[in-house]
Amino acid sequence: MAREASVMRDGGAPQGGQPLEGVLVLDLSEWLAGPNCTKLLADFGARVVKVERPGGDPARRMGPYPGDEPDPEQSGLFLHLNTNKESVVIDASHPDGADLVRTMAARADVVVESSRPGLLASWGLGAEELIAANPDLVVTSLTPFGQTGPYRDWEMTEIVAFAVGGMSVSGVADREPVKLAGNVVQLQSGATACVATLGALYHAWERGEGQHVDVATYETQNGSLDRRRYYLLSHAYSGTIAQRATVVGVGRPSAGGRFACADGKEITTGRIWPDHVGRMVKVLGDPELAAHFEAEGPDVLVERADLANRLLAAWAAARPSRAAMREAQAAGWPVVVVNDPKLLLEDDHLLARGFWVTAAHPVAGVLPYTGPPWRVDGGGWALRRTAPTLGQDTDAVLRELAGLDDDRIAELRKAEVVA
Repeated sequence: MAREASVMRDGGAPQGGQPLEGVLVLDLSEWLAGPNCTKLLADFGARVVKVERPGGDPARRMGPYPGDEPDPEQSGLFLHLNTNKESVVIDASHPDGADLVRTMAARADVVVESSRPGLLASWGLGAEELIAANPDLVVTSLTPFGQTGPYRDWEMTEIVAFAVGGMSVSGVADREPVKLAGNVVQLQSGATACVATLGALYHAWERGEGQHVDVATYETQNGSLDRRRYYLLSHAYSGTIAQRATVVGVGRPSAGGRFACADGKEITTGRIWPDHVGRMVKVLGDPELAAHFEAEGPDVLVERADLANRLLAAWAAARPSRAAMREAQAAGWPVVVVNDPKLLLEDDHLLARGFWVTAAHPVAGVLPYTGPPWRVDGGGWALRRTAPTLGQDTDAVLRELAGLDDDRIAELRKAEVVA
């Protein structure tokens, strides 16, 4: 096992400069959810060997790309999700390729996969077979609907995940329901899988027993994302089905929202809470609004919405966005700049905390990468290497983990089993 080379703590967990140093992860996953799981494991210090199909992980063909020119080595999404990993190209559907994967899995601590249920088993690489050969191995499977059940063979896109997971409550009442932007469902599923994998890994260290971790994105969506759990509990207790609504005061619009600032950027007040109305009135400093607030209290947001919105727009337009944010925050009124990626790269708070880490990629060049979303005393996170180019580690990994010599690697490459 990979951890045998590590200094052991009580319970068998490896000790090193990072929490998972000495742990070997074989990453058979593709797209977003599985690679996010293994990215987090790699960020904690695990060695992650990414086994890619011939042609590479399909995420290499997802943008954004520089200049919108597709390039499998310059996908922004792939570059983000695959830092700190090695790339090996193996055709696992070929018997010789399956043998290579099986040999490496026998030395691994964790295997992460995202194939359609039953596919790897048809190649002799199912969780039961791998754990039988390596009894304390953790195998984590990330699939849209899990390994069992009537939906298990269905595929999923991000909008499908939202729709089946309760999208009826997202958006405004007079429009169609909407999902959150981006790929948050897949990424959250990967983060959930990482936590489950760590629990199973700890179990393996303590008990010497491997486990198959079955993560269904459908269930991670139903269980937490975008208030789903609370809506489900609300219905269970009260029978109420949540509705799309963004109005207050008997259907009348309330003040607040996004406003343009002097520097061309925007700030947002969000939905202004009753406790914050007085603070807003104080910051705006308008005698008429103050008099109405004294008479009407927080209802002034509804009763005088047009007045409040005019004052908010004028106040924002007279200030740069960050100045407006700081003025409001100083009064305890939570107003923030609406950041885009460029603004985030220049954000003084993130810069002060050293969140952005610059690193060089052999094809994509020098880029800023997101740093640690958590801090551990003494370190715990490191950008050890940028995302690998396709197959850049094939020969070295096959020599080390599969015990092959150069002649055998050449034979397999000629047969298109490896690349």
